[in-house]
Amino acid sequence: MGFLLGLLTGAVVALLYAPKTGDMTREELRVRSEELKRRADELQKIANDLSQQAQVKGRELVDEAKRQWDKSAVGQRSAETGARGGQGGPSAKS
Repeated sequence: MGFLLGLLTGAVVALLYAPKTGDMTREELRVRSEELKRRADELQKIANDLSQQAQVKGRELVDEAKRQWDKSAVGQRSAETGARGGQGGPSAKS
């Protein structure tokens, strides 16, 4: 956001010091400000899309980590311990 503000400020300063009439300068400022607004809107859409993609990927990674944990020996032992816990505790034989 700071970059866009700096870009806009630089454009305004350059236009004010350029040897043009007031009408031409105002028109150029209007055109450039519309272009900057359009670019900012595009960047916002891109940022939103990237955010949504990151959320989806994050959920996929969490689900995959859970599946891997459940497949691992530690995860299986945890599940078995929990299942046996209702049948007389961890020391009960199956």
